[in-house]
Amino acid sequence: MFMAGMFDLDATIIRNEIPLTEKFMPQNLLHREGQMQYLASCLKPVVAGRTPRNVFLFGSTGVGKTSLLTWMFEELEDTTDNVKTVYVNCWQNTTPHAIVSKIVSDLKIFTNPKKQTKELLEDLNAYLSRYDKKMILALDEVDRIQDYDILYDFTRSGYGLVLISNDEFALIDVDQRIKSSLSLETVEFKGYTVNEMFDILKDRCDHAFMVGAITDPLIKIAALNADGDARVGIEILRKAALFAEDESKKIIDKEHIIKAKKDALHLKTSQILGTLTKEHKILYNLIGKKENITSTDLFAEYKTITTTPISERTYRKYMTQLVTLRLVKADGDVRWRNYSL
Repeated sequence: MFMAGMFDLDATIIRNEIPLTEKFMPQNLLHREGQMQYLASCLKPVVAGRTPRNVFLFGSTGVGKTSLLTWMFEELEDTTDNVKTVYVNCWQNTTPHAIVSKIVSDLKIFTNPKKQTKELLEDLNAYLSRYDKKMILALDEVDRIQDYDILYDFTRSGYGLVLISNDEFALIDVDQRIKSSLSLETVEFKGYTVNEMFDILKDRCDHAFMVGAITDPLIKIAALNADGDARVGIEILRKAALFAEDESKKIIDKEHIIKAKKDALHLKTSQILGTLTKEHKILYNLIGKKENITSTDLFAEYKTITTTPISERTYRKYMTQLVTLRLVKADGDVRWRNYSL
């Protein structure tokens, strides 16, 4: 039997859902002015037809790296006709061939995608030369690239590179020849403070919610629970609004925020784990079975459940990544470190 009022819009809280997604690009990127100015100074030479300086952006998830880069690329292409900008996620495109193919596809260059990487790169360079364009290439999650020699090829071709990673030491094992050719500037993105997060979430609420749907104290609670990660904070707001709407309420309350926090953190963990290797997931799950475990015991236990264990050096690298991604907590120095979730 049909129930009256099932599709009543009177209890709507969300008037525009886009500001609660990663698609939304705010007019002003709050609390990233220093990083914005530094990145702009590195890319600015391209406006005069010169090669920009290569940059490495690092910081944990949800701290504005990709948002700032996207905003900067849009501004740059609006300012000058000298440049082509391309963004490549290296988790989705791990091989040199996949990376170059993605660039060629984004620029709509007519070529045979079955060509070898070197041939595709030649076609790409010919296109840039023919139209007298400089290339600025962003490689997100750059530490996922299977062969770093492609970075050397890009620098020899005169591309400006913006390399992005959650891990400050992502490029530590890169061959010195490649490092010298890159000559990277570095820009750190620290987690947002609670007050900075409040400003960001308040701005999203103003764009997304009906007037009066949420109070400033509740936004502050969401900011506290985001732990410096804007993606988590925004997801808390989105889920809280949906929970309130499900109850036909016009105002978000504290219980909605608390419930939304659990969902947001679970979603974040699932999304990040989905991008990691099998070994990362095994280590994470082993820690989850313990309240606290030493690094030595963790590695020993890991080796008992896999037939092809990673090396101790790779193990330390993976654990550093899990800590950087805020999936795992670490206490103590490197040698006697304890891990927990």
